Amino acid sequence: MHLYNCDASILETYPPHIPQDFFRAQLMALPGVSVNMADLITHERFVRTPMYRKVGKRYHIEWSLGTLLIDPATSLSEFLTVWRHDPQQPFNEAERQAKQLLMPHLVEAFRAVRLRHFLRGNDSRPKAWALADDQGFIRELSPAFASMLQTHWPTWQGSLLPDALARCAVAGRPFQSKALTVGVKQNDNLRFLEVKAQSPLDRLTAREGDIMTRYANGQTYLAIADVLGLSPTTVRNHISHSFKKLSVRNKAELANLMSNGKRAEG
Repeated sequence: MHLYNCDASILETYPPHIPQDFFRAQLMALPGVSVNMADLITHERFVRTPMYRKVGKRYHIEWSLGTLLIDPATSLSEFLTVWRHDPQQPFNEAERQAKQLLMPHLVEAFRAVRLRHFLRGNDSRPKAWALADDQGFIRELSPAFASMLQTHWPTWQGSLLPDALARCAVAGRPFQSKALTVGVKQNDNLRFLEVKAQSPLDRLTAREGDIMTRYANGQTYLAIADVLGLSPTTVRNHISHSFKKLSVRNKAELANLMSNGKRAEG
Protein backbone atom coordinates (compact mmCIF):
# COMPACT_ATOMS: atom_id res chain seq x y z
CA MET A 1 0.00 0.00 0.00
CA HIS A 2 1.32 3.43 -0.95
CA LEU A 3 -0.37 6.37 0.77
CA TYR A 4 -0.41 9.98 -0.35
CA ASN A 5 -1.65 12.73 1.97
CA CYS A 6 -3.14 10.15 4.32
CA ASP A 7 -2.16 9.11 7.82
CA ALA A 8 -0.46 5.71 7.85
CA SER A 9 -2.63 4.62 10.79
CA ILE A 10 -5.40 3.85 8.30
CA LEU A 11 -3.54 0.63 7.45
CA GLU A 12 -4.35 -0.57 10.97
CA THR A 13 -7.75 1.08 11.39
CA TYR A 14 -9.31 -0.06 8.12
CA PRO A 15 -8.73 -3.89 7.85
CA PRO A 16 -11.19 -4.94 10.62
CA HIS A 17 -13.97 -3.17 8.69
CA ILE A 18 -13.30 -4.74 5.27
CA PRO A 19 -16.42 -6.99 5.47
CA GLN A 20 -18.55 -3.83 5.76
CA ASP A 21 -16.85 -1.98 2.90
CA PHE A 22 -19.47 -1.89 0.13
CA PHE A 23 -17.19 0.30 -2.03
CA ARG A 24 -14.36 -2.26 -1.99
CA ALA A 25 -16.83 -5.03 -2.83
CA GLN A 26 -17.99 -3.09 -5.89
CA LEU A 27 -14.40 -2.52 -7.06
CA MET A 28 -13.69 -6.24 -6.86
CA ALA A 29 -16.92 -7.06 -8.67
CA LEU A 30 -16.12 -4.70 -11.55
CA PRO A 31 -12.39 -4.98 -12.37
CA GLY A 32 -11.34 -2.44 -14.99
CA VAL A 33 -14.30 -0.15 -14.24
CA SER A 34 -13.83 3.04 -12.24
CA VAL A 35 -16.38 3.13 -9.44
CA ASN A 36 -17.81 6.39 -8.12
CA MET A 37 -19.18 6.10 -4.59
CA ALA A 38 -21.72 8.80 -5.44
CA ASP A 39 -23.33 6.26 -7.81
CA LEU A 40 -23.72 3.73 -5.01
CA ILE A 41 -24.99 5.73 -2.06
CA THR A 42 -26.08 9.22 -1.06
CA HIS A 43 -23.92 11.16 1.34
CA GLU A 44 -26.77 11.26 3.84
CA ARG A 45 -26.87 7.46 3.94
CA PHE A 46 -23.07 7.11 3.88
CA VAL A 47 -22.55 9.14 7.06
CA ARG A 48 -24.86 6.72 8.87
CA THR A 49 -22.85 3.62 7.91
CA PRO A 50 -20.30 1.92 10.22
CA MET A 51 -17.65 2.51 7.55
CA TYR A 52 -18.08 6.26 7.83
CA ARG A 53 -18.30 6.31 11.61
CA LYS A 54 -15.22 4.07 12.09
CA VAL A 55 -13.04 5.07 9.13
CA GLY A 56 -14.45 7.78 6.87
CA LYS A 57 -15.03 10.41 9.52
CA ARG A 58 -11.61 9.90 11.13
CA TYR A 59 -9.74 10.30 7.82
CA HIS A 60 -12.09 12.85 6.26
CA ILE A 61 -13.22 10.48 3.50
CA GLU A 62 -16.45 11.96 2.22
CA TRP A 63 -16.32 10.61 -1.37
CA SER A 64 -14.30 7.89 -3.11
CA LEU A 65 -13.38 7.18 -6.72
CA GLY A 66 -11.52 3.92 -7.34
CA THR A 67 -10.37 1.46 -9.99
CA LEU A 68 -9.03 -2.07 -9.71
CA LEU A 69 -7.23 -3.91 -12.52
CA ILE A 70 -6.36 -7.61 -12.62
CA ASP A 71 -3.51 -8.93 -14.76
CA PRO A 72 -5.02 -11.78 -16.83
CA ALA A 73 -1.71 -13.68 -16.98
CA THR A 74 -0.76 -13.57 -13.31
CA SER A 75 -4.03 -12.69 -11.49
CA LEU A 76 -2.17 -9.97 -9.56
CA SER A 77 -4.19 -6.81 -8.95
CA GLU A 78 -3.42 -3.11 -8.81
CA PHE A 79 -5.85 -0.55 -7.46
CA LEU A 80 -5.95 3.19 -7.01
CA THR A 81 -8.54 5.04 -4.93
CA VAL A 82 -8.73 8.81 -4.51
CA TRP A 83 -10.78 10.59 -1.86
CA ARG A 84 -12.44 13.95 -1.42
CA HIS A 85 -12.77 15.73 1.89
CA ASP A 86 -15.51 18.15 0.86
CA PRO A 87 -18.97 16.57 1.37
CA GLN A 88 -20.40 19.14 -1.04
CA GLN A 89 -18.16 18.07 -3.94
CA PRO A 90 -18.78 14.48 -5.08
CA PHE A 91 -16.87 13.08 -8.05
CA ASN A 92 -18.75 13.49 -11.32
CA GLU A 93 -19.16 11.22 -14.35
CA ALA A 94 -16.52 13.02 -16.40
CA GLU A 95 -13.96 12.45 -13.64
CA ARG A 96 -14.96 8.80 -13.38
CA GLN A 97 -14.48 8.26 -17.11
CA ALA A 98 -11.15 10.09 -17.11
CA LYS A 99 -9.82 7.91 -14.28
CA GLN A 100 -10.97 4.75 -16.04
CA LEU A 101 -9.15 5.84 -19.19
CA LEU A 102 -5.94 6.74 -17.33
CA MET A 103 -5.76 3.77 -14.96
CA PRO A 104 -4.14 1.22 -17.34
CA HIS A 105 -1.47 3.77 -18.26
CA LEU A 106 -0.79 4.59 -14.60
CA VAL A 107 -0.42 0.90 -13.77
CA GLU A 108 2.04 0.28 -16.59
CA ALA A 109 4.07 3.35 -15.65
CA PHE A 110 4.18 2.21 -12.02
CA ARG A 111 5.30 -1.29 -13.04
CA ALA A 112 7.99 0.12 -15.32
CA VAL A 113 9.39 2.24 -12.50
CA ARG A 114 9.45 -0.71 -10.10
CA LEU A 115 11.28 -2.92 -12.59
CA ARG A 116 13.62 -0.32 -14.07
CA HIS A 117 16.41 -0.87 -11.56
CA PHE A 118 16.50 -4.63 -12.10
CA LEU A 119 16.06 -4.72 -15.88
CA ARG A 120 18.19 -1.68 -16.70
CA GLY A 121 21.15 -2.64 -18.87
CA ASN A 122 19.79 -6.15 -19.43
CA ASP A 123 19.81 -6.53 -23.20
CA SER A 124 18.00 -9.84 -23.13
CA ARG A 125 15.11 -9.55 -20.70
CA PRO A 126 14.73 -12.80 -18.75
CA LYS A 127 11.61 -14.82 -19.52
CA ALA A 128 10.94 -16.20 -16.05
CA TRP A 129 11.16 -13.51 -13.39
CA ALA A 130 9.27 -12.10 -10.43
CA LEU A 131 9.44 -9.10 -8.14
CA ALA A 132 8.63 -9.71 -4.48
CA ASP A 133 8.78 -7.62 -1.32
CA ASP A 134 10.75 -8.28 1.86
CA GLN A 135 7.93 -10.42 3.24
CA GLY A 136 7.78 -12.76 0.25
CA PHE A 137 4.66 -11.30 -1.36
CA ILE A 138 4.73 -11.16 -5.15
CA ARG A 139 4.43 -7.69 -6.69
CA GLU A 140 5.12 -8.57 -10.31
CA LEU A 141 5.83 -11.77 -12.21
CA SER A 142 6.06 -12.98 -15.77
CA PRO A 143 3.71 -15.69 -17.09
CA ALA A 144 6.71 -18.03 -17.39
CA PHE A 145 7.52 -17.57 -13.69
CA ALA A 146 3.89 -18.21 -12.73
CA SER A 147 3.97 -21.41 -14.80
CA MET A 148 7.20 -22.45 -13.09
CA LEU A 149 5.63 -21.97 -9.66
CA GLN A 150 2.66 -24.15 -10.62
CA THR A 151 4.95 -26.83 -12.03
CA HIS A 152 7.28 -27.12 -9.05
CA TRP A 153 4.70 -26.37 -6.33
CA PRO A 154 1.41 -27.79 -7.69
CA THR A 155 -0.57 -26.78 -4.59
CA TRP A 156 0.73 -23.20 -4.64
CA GLN A 157 -1.77 -20.38 -5.04
CA GLY A 158 -2.14 -16.80 -3.94
CA SER A 159 0.28 -13.88 -3.93
CA LEU A 160 2.80 -15.25 -1.40
CA LEU A 161 5.80 -17.17 -2.73
CA PRO A 162 6.04 -20.88 -1.78
CA ASP A 163 7.58 -21.21 1.69
CA ALA A 164 11.06 -22.42 0.69
CA LEU A 165 11.38 -19.84 -2.06
CA ALA A 166 9.98 -17.07 0.16
CA ARG A 167 12.56 -17.75 2.88
CA CYS A 168 15.39 -17.37 0.35
CA ALA A 169 13.87 -14.25 -1.17
CA VAL A 170 13.39 -12.57 2.20
CA ALA A 171 17.00 -13.39 3.14
CA GLY A 172 18.23 -12.12 -0.24
CA ARG A 173 19.93 -15.40 -1.15
CA PRO A 174 19.41 -17.71 -4.15
CA PHE A 175 17.11 -20.72 -4.04
CA GLN A 176 18.39 -24.03 -5.36
CA SER A 177 16.90 -27.49 -5.64
CA LYS A 178 17.68 -30.50 -7.83
CA ALA A 179 15.37 -29.19 -10.54
CA LEU A 180 15.48 -25.44 -10.11
CA THR A 181 17.79 -22.50 -9.47
CA VAL A 182 16.37 -19.04 -8.74
CA GLY A 183 18.71 -16.09 -8.44
CA VAL A 184 17.78 -13.26 -6.05
CA LYS A 185 18.84 -9.62 -6.35
CA GLN A 186 18.01 -7.32 -3.44
CA ASN A 187 17.26 -3.60 -3.55
CA ASP A 188 15.85 -2.03 -0.37
CA ASN A 189 12.57 -3.82 0.32
CA LEU A 190 12.28 -5.45 -3.13
CA ARG A 191 13.66 -8.74 -4.38
CA PHE A 192 14.12 -9.55 -8.08
CA LEU A 193 13.87 -13.30 -8.70
CA GLU A 194 15.07 -14.88 -11.93
CA VAL A 195 14.96 -18.54 -12.91
CA LYS A 196 18.38 -19.63 -14.09
CA ALA A 197 19.15 -22.49 -16.47
CA GLN A 198 20.49 -25.54 -14.72
CA SER A 199 24.14 -26.38 -15.43
CA PRO A 200 26.44 -29.19 -14.29
CA LEU A 201 28.48 -26.41 -12.67
CA ASP A 202 25.63 -25.90 -10.19
CA ARG A 203 26.63 -29.25 -8.64
CA LEU A 204 29.89 -27.78 -7.34
CA THR A 205 30.32 -26.19 -3.94
CA ALA A 206 31.58 -22.61 -3.78
CA ARG A 207 35.10 -23.86 -2.96
CA GLU A 208 35.06 -26.41 -5.78
CA GLY A 209 33.78 -23.83 -8.22
CA ASP A 210 36.57 -21.42 -7.30
CA ILE A 211 39.25 -24.08 -7.71
CA MET A 212 37.87 -25.40 -10.99
CA THR A 213 37.60 -21.90 -12.44
CA ARG A 214 41.25 -21.24 -11.62
CA TYR A 215 42.31 -24.62 -12.95
CA ALA A 216 40.38 -24.13 -16.20
CA ASN A 217 42.06 -20.73 -16.60
CA GLY A 218 45.50 -22.35 -16.56
CA GLN A 219 46.61 -22.11 -12.93
CA THR A 220 48.57 -25.07 -11.57
CA TYR A 221 47.90 -27.09 -8.42
CA LEU A 222 50.68 -25.26 -6.62
CA ALA A 223 49.51 -21.80 -7.71
CA ILE A 224 45.92 -22.49 -6.62
CA ALA A 225 47.08 -23.94 -3.32
CA ASP A 226 49.25 -20.90 -2.65
CA VAL A 227 46.47 -18.36 -3.43
CA LEU A 228 43.78 -20.18 -1.42
CA GLY A 229 46.00 -21.24 1.46
CA LEU A 230 45.47 -24.97 0.85
CA SER A 231 47.83 -27.87 0.44
CA PRO A 232 48.52 -29.11 -3.12
CA THR A 233 47.05 -32.48 -2.13
CA THR A 234 43.78 -30.86 -1.03
CA VAL A 235 43.55 -28.95 -4.32
CA ARG A 236 44.25 -32.15 -6.28
CA ASN A 237 41.52 -33.99 -4.38
CA HIS A 238 39.02 -31.18 -5.03
CA ILE A 239 39.81 -31.28 -8.74
CA SER A 240 39.52 -35.06 -8.93
CA HIS A 241 36.18 -35.03 -7.09
CA SER A 242 34.88 -32.17 -9.24
CA PHE A 243 35.83 -34.01 -12.44
CA LYS A 244 33.54 -36.84 -11.36
CA LYS A 245 30.71 -34.43 -10.52
CA LEU A 246 31.00 -32.72 -13.89
CA SER A 247 31.62 -35.92 -15.90
CA VAL A 248 34.71 -34.44 -17.56
CA ARG A 249 38.02 -36.24 -18.16
CA ASN A 250 40.58 -33.49 -18.68
CA LYS A 251 41.29 -29.77 -18.53
CA ALA A 252 40.15 -29.20 -22.13
CA GLU A 253 36.70 -30.66 -21.45
CA LEU A 254 36.51 -28.64 -18.22
CA ALA A 255 37.39 -25.40 -20.01
CA ASN A 256 34.74 -26.11 -22.67
CA LEU A 257 32.10 -26.81 -20.00
CA MET A 258 33.00 -23.64 -18.08
CA SER A 259 32.81 -21.59 -21.29
CA ASN A 260 29.37 -22.97 -22.17
CA GLY A 261 28.18 -22.30 -18.62
CA LYS A 262 29.18 -18.64 -18.84
CA ARG A 263 27.39 -18.22 -22.16
CA ALA A 264 24.22 -19.76 -20.70
CA GLU A 265 24.31 -17.34 -17.76
CA GLY A 266 24.75 -14.40 -20.12
